[in-house]
Amino acid sequence: MAVHKSALLHLSMTWSLRPLRITALLLFFLLMVGLGSIPGQAHALSDRFGDKLLHVLAYGLMTAISFGAIVARPRWQAMISIMLIALLGLIDESIQSFLPYRNASLLDWCFDIASAILVAMLLLLFSFSESDITSDTETHAQKNQ
Repeated sequence: MAVHKSALLHLSMTWSLRPLRITALLLFFLLMVGLGSIPGQAHALSDRFGDKLLHVLAYGLMTAISFGAIVARPRWQAMISIMLIALLGLIDESIQSFLPYRNASLLDWCFDIASAILVAMLLLLFSFSESDITSDTETHAQKNQ
């Protein structure tokens, strides 16, 4: 039975979202943007912990949540997560540009994306090593039968 190439391509690009996890991601994002919109709050946190560290931690966490929220092949999970985090970072920086006591920063957005890439690649590597362990265990079990 021959399978058409476009059918395989469509099958490999099929993905969906886990509603509770995507809700958690959006709630965390709204909380982060909300706290950052309180006059003086973002500067106080940045002074205490470092602006770039906060970006790396927040967007790294959001990447991990989004990776888990996406039901797809691991490569698609990573790519979609990175794109989603880049979009959320752009929205965050855009909101900041409208607040007189905040400023948008291309460098902050770059840190958001870099964090997303790093976390997504680590999760991708972990998912590949996990699937290798699973397939090795299954192969070993089949040989012993």
